[in-house]
Amino acid sequence: MARTHNRLSQGAVNCANPGMHADGGGLYLQVTVGTAGQRNKSWLFRYAVGGRERQMGLGSLVNVKLSHARQKAAECRSLRWEGLDPIDARETARRVAVEGVITFRRAFDTFFVTKRKSLSNAKHAEQWRSTMEAYVFPSIGNRPVADIETRDILDLLAPIWFAKAETARRVLQRIEAVFKSAILRGHRQRASPCVGVKEELGTRHRKTTHHRALPCGQVPAFVGDLRVSNSRPATKLAFEWLVLTTTRSGETRLARWNEIDERAALWTIPGERMKAKRPHVVPLSKRCLEILREARALYPSSDLVFPGAKRDAPLSDMAFTKALRDMGYGEQATPHGMRSAFKVWCAEVAKTRDEVSEAALAHTIPEKVRAAYLRTDFLQERKALMAAWAKFCLKAKRANPEWHSRAQRFDPARLHQLHLKARLSC
Repeated sequence: MARTHNRLSQGAVNCANPGMHADGGGLYLQVTVGTAGQRNKSWLFRYAVGGRERQMGLGSLVNVKLSHARQKAAECRSLRWEGLDPIDARETARRVAVEGVITFRRAFDTFFVTKRKSLSNAKHAEQWRSTMEAYVFPSIGNRPVADIETRDILDLLAPIWFAKAETARRVLQRIEAVFKSAILRGHRQRASPCVGVKEELGTRHRKTTHHRALPCGQVPAFVGDLRVSNSRPATKLAFEWLVLTTTRSGETRLARWNEIDERAALWTIPGERMKAKRPHVVPLSKRCLEILREARALYPSSDLVFPGAKRDAPLSDMAFTKALRDMGYGEQATPHGMRSAFKVWCAEVAKTRDEVSEAALAHTIPEKVRAAYLRTDFLQERKALMAAWAKFCLKAKRANPEWHSRAQRFDPARLHQLHLKARLSC
């Protein structure tokens, strides 16, 4: 049976005539004749990438003996088995040697220069870095990114995988993004060590969680409670605006006067502040227009519709959450959950078509083909819908009249008891 590897003997190498002599497994001895008639012998590794043949020089016979050439060829075959190009791998190794060792921390810094440009706000950027500092860098930050293995990722995630499930999920996603970047930049030749980590640690504990939301029937009472709460005027007006426009917290808190056309009763939110990165037009109800007049009277010199306590600064991203907590709703609802209450009201009370309620919430259509043909935002239908939603939020029975004394100093615990009492009496 013919040999497939190690075909050449030392004698054959020594006496080889000009030409290509196969040793097997992609290794060849190349013999050429120089200008002075001397024979030059060198080693080549031949292979194909994407159907295109490549040749990699392994050195001359003077410096690389037969056994060493076979060892080098075996290393090249191993790289090809992993899907890597031996020539590219060698160039990367040379570049790394010049640049110095690329640690995981350094790989993250390089990756994050570009990544932070795509993050929606400074808070998200800070979260990326803070999770790395807290959970990743202490374990692998100073390790060469090329040498980190799957067991290293398992060891750093295991302590938080169940205790802090959502945090662990995000940490894994961010680690994997760094490794993908390192591979693309040539700092790592092996596959990402994050592959299979989620399956190994287990995923059954990852149940989908939703924002806490009031039943839609309780929203009118909430709006009544909000109006007489002890929150700052800007917070109360902004939170009611959020409920009536069904927008997200950041969209409301950063609303500016130049986005609003009071005559047309429309609010155009720019795409950079929207989750889907597309402008969103919100029809404004009569109550929304009243809120605008109140806000202008209170803050005549502000570019922001609902300014924060500090000059020229927006409301804090915790302003609405604090208002809920102070009113006794902290365990029942979140600001984002108000959108869920609206969605339920659309389905169960208003009997609105799903396309219209989804457009009101600025949700994108997941089916690409359907989205390509459905090029409408249902603005006219949404005008009627938002007017009906505002009417619903403002007409129903409000909270206990005892809460409606503006002179009263509210105690959160007492307020929560009164809220429960009012609900039980309905």
